[in-house]
Amino acid sequence: MKQQLMPYKGLGQFEKLYDLLKKYNNPARKYGLILFAGDNGISYEHTTIYPPMNSSAIVKDHIEGRSPTSRFLERIGRQELIIDVGLCDYIKSEKVLERKIRKGTENFLRGNALSQAEVMGAIDVGKLIWEQSSCLNLDIIGIGEIGSGNTLCAAALACTATGLHPRELVGRGSADNKVIGKKIDIIHRAICQRCPDQNNVIDILARFGGLEIAALTGFLSRTAEYRVPVMLDGYVTAVAALLASMLDSRIAEYLIAPGLSDNTGHVLVLNRLGLEAILDLDINYGEGFIATIGMFFSELAVSFFS
Repeated sequence: MKQQLMPYKGLGQFEKLYDLLKKYNNPARKYGLILFAGDNGISYEHTTIYPPMNSSAIVKDHIEGRSPTSRFLERIGRQELIIDVGLCDYIKSEKVLERKIRKGTENFLRGNALSQAEVMGAIDVGKLIWEQSSCLNLDIIGIGEIGSGNTLCAAALACTATGLHPRELVGRGSADNKVIGKKIDIIHRAICQRCPDQNNVIDILARFGGLEIAALTGFLSRTAEYRVPVMLDGYVTAVAALLASMLDSRIAEYLIAPGLSDNTGHVLVLNRLGLEAILDLDINYGEGFIATIGMFFSELAVSFFS
């Protein structure tokens, strides 16, 4: 009999992660990151540290290897692909796939963020990216987003989809806690003005955006069909998963939540999906960083127990 050298439960959450991957008989050796990017008109309300409608600057940090995500990916020898579904600028790079629906969304406090046709176009982009990436035969696909103001969009989407009050789902995002009251007020006013249909994913996304979240929703809606585990990132990807689950309730079975942001709404959305975060590293940063850590930890977990 082979001697068991590792103590029972001695590797903690690595063991839990391995059990999840074992369900799919997944070796977790081949993985990569897909980011969807767009600009959001709600950024004009100045609830983030970033200039309005300037998410292309963040994308350039990824392209030029300055972001934490791109630095970590380079260190572990993995790739990222950025899908431009709604940036205001055009960026030429082999790391950026241009699938622009329009240049940014409208400010959802002043009117609908998108038309329903634009939402459906972004969802179709996400679905098509699944089809194109399936030929890579990845064991795990990590997802993330780049879009100034999109945590506010995500909170508005989550409030509508769940029926919960904004104060339960709003966090500071990239700013500090001083903006939380302002965010709650913006969402409350917008929901009262827009009267979105709680059960209609297209209508909810049209009211609040953003294009990157709509594309993520489309991408995630194909997850059960392709049966490849998807590593979520932070709050925004969790909200996109919640919307995608309204289109196909089977997808949660193939999702892994690697960590929690400090947004109280994050854990509530994961609960709705029936997911529990594997790690809590107290990181409040998106752009696929936690998804990348989760995929790397998955590789480690399989190596420990195989």
